[in-house]
Amino acid sequence: MIRFRQLEAFRCLMIAGTSVGAARRMHVTQPAISRLIADLEEDLGFRLFNRNKGRLEPTVAGVRFFNAVEENFLGLERLKQEAANIRESAAEGLTVACLPVIASSVLPLILKEFFQHHPDAPIKVDSNTVPEIMVSLQDLKADVALSLAFPPIAGIEVEPLLSARQLCAMPADHRLAELDVVTPEDLQGEMMIGWLPNKAQTYAAEQGSLHDAGVSPRFMVKTQTSHTRYAMVANGLGVSIVEPFAASIWQAHGVVLRPFQTELRLDYVVACPSNGLRSELVQDFRAAVFKVMRNYDFGVGAEVQCN
Repeated sequence: MIRFRQLEAFRCLMIAGTSVGAARRMHVTQPAISRLIADLEEDLGFRLFNRNKGRLEPTVAGVRFFNAVEENFLGLERLKQEAANIRESAAEGLTVACLPVIASSVLPLILKEFFQHHPDAPIKVDSNTVPEIMVSLQDLKADVALSLAFPPIAGIEVEPLLSARQLCAMPADHRLAELDVVTPEDLQGEMMIGWLPNKAQTYAAEQGSLHDAGVSPRFMVKTQTSHTRYAMVANGLGVSIVEPFAASIWQAHGVVLRPFQTELRLDYVVACPSNGLRSELVQDFRAAVFKVMRNYDFGVGAEVQCN
């Protein structure tokens, strides 16, 4: 049966190039290395080295086997590094993945609530796009996430958080500010701030609602982030269809918001890796999320249904 010590000796010998060098790396004698290699060859049933005038030359089979061994050792090195990271962390913490607009609006309030119960728990905030959030959850790099809803995907569990109607944002002196509700038809010919196409969900929904209404606005600026859209509106560059989280922030900077009348809504979720394990920190973070969301000021005109 192959033993780990044999594989370690083989790897050191391949890296060092000589049995003397391998012995130094493992802090053993040269005969011990030779014995471990001989035992490994016997267990494997093929030669790893050719002996040529006292020199060891790897066989083709030896090189192939080394590549397989190296892959497994790299995995062990990653485990050692992760163990070191955990060991060096003074306290258990959480990595929270979320959309940038959530990180800069409601997340600070959630963390204030969370820290009342876990004042010493360090938090890492990873603000990213929806696809990147999904990858973080699948790769177990995030413990919990706050995101726009996404299609079912292996390795991730989701829980509905809230559903919100889209808003139309405009400068205070804009003609649309006189309306109580803005419809897609009202945007005909308007200068607009839009999403970039790589924001697939939001971009498709926005374009679809305008297309269905036969409307052709002029998209003067397209951007990836919600706050950028609000900022463009605040500076008079056009109107925009926006999400509700940053609404109250930008109303204080002169942005006027009206409900945008379509059947489309923005659905948000709390998501976790679907490994069936939920630490106390994750459970308490979830509780803080729902408590804060039910009382969050989304601003004038926002229509939000919290679960």
